[in-house]
Amino acid sequence: MDQSEIRDTTPTTNPATRPINTDLAATMLAVFGAEASAEDPNRPAAAEALVADAVRERATDIHLDPRDAGLCVRMRIDRVMHDAARLGPRQQGLLVNQFKTLAGIDPVAQFSADEARFSFTHQDREIDLRLAIVPTLEGEKVTLRLLDPMRIVSQIDQLGLSEEDLARIQQWFVGLGGIFMVVGPVGSGKTTTLYSLLHNLKLKQCSVSTLEDPVEYSVEGINQVEIDEDHGLSFASGVAGLARHDPDVILVGELRDAATAEAAYGAAALGRTILTTAHGRDAAGAVTSLRYHGLSDRDIATTLSVVISQRLVRKLCPHCRRETSPTDQQKRWCESAGLAVPDLIWEPGQCEQCRQSGYHGQTGVFEVWRLVEDDYHLLLEGATERDIRDSLASRGQRSFLADALEKVGSGTTTVAEVRRLNFAGPSFVTRPAEP
Repeated sequence: MDQSEIRDTTPTTNPATRPINTDLAATMLAVFGAEASAEDPNRPAAAEALVADAVRERATDIHLDPRDAGLCVRMRIDRVMHDAARLGPRQQGLLVNQFKTLAGIDPVAQFSADEARFSFTHQDREIDLRLAIVPTLEGEKVTLRLLDPMRIVSQIDQLGLSEEDLARIQQWFVGLGGIFMVVGPVGSGKTTTLYSLLHNLKLKQCSVSTLEDPVEYSVEGINQVEIDEDHGLSFASGVAGLARHDPDVILVGELRDAATAEAAYGAAALGRTILTTAHGRDAAGAVTSLRYHGLSDRDIATTLSVVISQRLVRKLCPHCRRETSPTDQQKRWCESAGLAVPDLIWEPGQCEQCRQSGYHGQTGVFEVWRLVEDDYHLLLEGATERDIRDSLASRGQRSFLADALEKVGSGTTTVAEVRRLNFAGPSFVTRPAEP
């Protein structure tokens, strides 16, 4: 085989897109070369080698991007895209067809979008993969989401919550009840937080059911239902159906519409505990989301119990991080956000442990709002998001940015990571409490 058919990507100067240090190119070259002599010529060995490499690199997604000269293999690691290898034109079709075969998709069809799910066993553990494929001008683009049970955090104290925020959630666990919302944009770790709550709830003597689209991870001891709109099983109808099965807790994967929000409110009003997610900028924004879906201020005041708003930041590699003084630009940013400027901060280095990236893993940045009597009256009065934020600040509620900056000062993450989250602005800056 021509060695030029598989080649490494050209290094870039941007650390966020620096090619990761993998043996993927060499591995796949050997696999492609051995295809004809393999004991099972139908085995998709190249696809398996790619998935195995992605698992080793802790990737959450694999992207096969068609290019004029072949295929660019990319991996998303800790939310950042990295180039892994480039395949020549002869190997492009072979690899794509192997993944189609694994997913049960017709390899001949090339002009329609499709999706499927399949499993892959790696080192005695099963990895679920969700495959999506779409035709582009340069060929078929394939994206794979890797659902590795080993990445699920089973204990809430491993999410990155402060002791104060963790205490608020643990207090809620004592009595349960109401609606527990986790808000944030796509990719902010909402599902991980919900599954962590599920792992803790299943230890209690209660009946727990979920409605998910799709079910991403299997949790033993919990009844998990997958949404099937084609057969009339929606979030709204699912909540109504599960309510007849004597549940204590119902997880509703997402409040997508007014019907789902109304069903969730109805179940919570009858004493069920509802766990759910929604898109929102911060904890106060959860109220706006519920209002948008048609719930009245009284409905919200009587059922909303806890709101977690969160984002994800990359964690500094503990082996090569280095302590330094903040720059003038970083000081100005902290001041513009109404935060105290730290005396020392940490910056990423480069080492073999983190594959020269300076980061390893992710952690959450949180704002946890457990509603109290004052919040009940505030909501009944039709409080705006600004009113809610000011009320929380007046009683010492820690904001997103305060939690993020504490993680910067402790060497967990960097100012650059916090700034990437794009939540520094008027909506997130609260006025200081009155003396």
